[in-house]
Amino acid sequence: MRLVQRNWAWGAPPTKLLGCLCLLVLWALRADVIEQDAKSSEPSGLAAGVAVVDITPPVGIPHVNWGSQIHVLAEGVDPVGMRAAALVISDGNDRFAMVDIDTKHIIPELASVVDRASQLTGIPPEHIRLGATHTHAGVDLSGERGPAGVDLTEYKEIYENYLRARNDKIVGAIVEASSNLRPVHVYGAVGIGTININRRVRAQEGRPAAVGRNPDGFVDRDLPVIRMDDAQGNPYVIIANFQCHGTVLAYENKFLSPDWVGMTRHAVEKAMPGTVCLFFQGAAGNQGPIEGFTGDLRVAHRLGETLGYEVVATALQVDTVKRQPRFEGFVESTAYQAKQPWRVLGPRDGTLRLASKILELPPRKYTADDIAEMEASKTDSKRKLDALRESGSPLDIYQARARLRRFSDLLERWQQPYDPTPLTVRVQVLRIGETAIVSMPGEPFAEIGVAVKKASPFPVTLFCGYSNGPGGNYMPIESEYQRGGYEVHRTPYSPDAASIVISEITKLFAQVQ
Repeated sequence: MRLVQRNWAWGAPPTKLLGCLCLLVLWALRADVIEQDAKSSEPSGLAAGVAVVDITPPVGIPHVNWGSQIHVLAEGVDPVGMRAAALVISDGNDRFAMVDIDTKHIIPELASVVDRASQLTGIPPEHIRLGATHTHAGVDLSGERGPAGVDLTEYKEIYENYLRARNDKIVGAIVEASSNLRPVHVYGAVGIGTININRRVRAQEGRPAAVGRNPDGFVDRDLPVIRMDDAQGNPYVIIANFQCHGTVLAYENKFLSPDWVGMTRHAVEKAMPGTVCLFFQGAAGNQGPIEGFTGDLRVAHRLGETLGYEVVATALQVDTVKRQPRFEGFVESTAYQAKQPWRVLGPRDGTLRLASKILELPPRKYTADDIAEMEASKTDSKRKLDALRESGSPLDIYQARARLRRFSDLLERWQQPYDPTPLTVRVQVLRIGETAIVSMPGEPFAEIGVAVKKASPFPVTLFCGYSNGPGGNYMPIESEYQRGGYEVHRTPYSPDAASIVISEITKLFAQVQ
């Protein structure tokens, strides 16, 4: 009995001791349910900054995006608005800038943005990538499109004023992003997008090849997503990459709009508060929306929101640091439960490296048969227009004029003397840790992007067309040349250009490993 009393004398009274033990158990159980994320990791060595600017044009500005449209000026604005978003990433030694711009193409007027941003930030020009979302509902002033015979000269001043103001904003966004760098952790994943389809409708007897929906054609639905978290583990930047023309809104549309891309970004940022979403258009040369060629904004919003939530579903599964479940004992409950909380092992690879090359590609050479076929198409178009002049409706006559203009422009181009001078195209691979961003100008076919992504040694690879640098226009794969159609008619490249691009980009991967 004395022994018992002495033992209790050594410690606290039984009730107090029991209470302490209970508190310890409860604390331990509570600690076990706390999962670790990026805030529990050492720094990756990478830092990033982002900035967004509004580049929505004013109503009444030239809106000449389609050969079949009758209007010249925009009459409304998509509530989503149009924007440019700049991302700058650094490893402490090098910096790289990427800009997501709501525009159809990276036109020559944007070249000054790179030079000015480089001077103001010290980022080398070759480290600055501009990417067009490829919306066909923005500002444009093209003699190849719009009502035939309309003098567009009077609209040139407002068009050029807008471009200057937009470019100033983009330069400012790059400068702001570069001055707001914060530590980040980076990784990605590949999801599935569902809003695209092959757009090259095959020619059939009595029906020419067209741009539309071809459910039997090649389609790439890979949806690579890169996620950047800040040092506290909060999502900071989401980069989405998908291949689909911005052609939901077409010749009937009179709204200035980023098309479906704007709603994609909006959906991501709404579902993941505090993030900025950038969208980089993929190899969309032969990829279009599953529903399109309309003037209905609701269709563009619905498809964009669909892809946005698919981006979110992918991004939410990304671990930007190395984590794994670790066995830490058992818990007695209604079942014998293993304690396996996720614990951080450390940061992911923070390597930042660029490889770039200017390719010399063989130009297209048109045969006598090619030219004869185009001459026949022009002659037939003129005959149909002449027949409609007396009894055709205004719309029929307008369509016939647009068709004749298209074939006339192509024939004039094809009849030029053959110039064997190689066509230059810049291709780049930017490694960001365990992810890679491949970029090139123009509109490569989806098969090119898929081949490059398959050849990549990185778990997540984005393939981006519509970028700045030498080059441009459609780039079909060799097997598509025999099928003709809009993209094949317009390409300046020889049939073997695509295979050269794939081979050369694959070689660049070795330089960034």
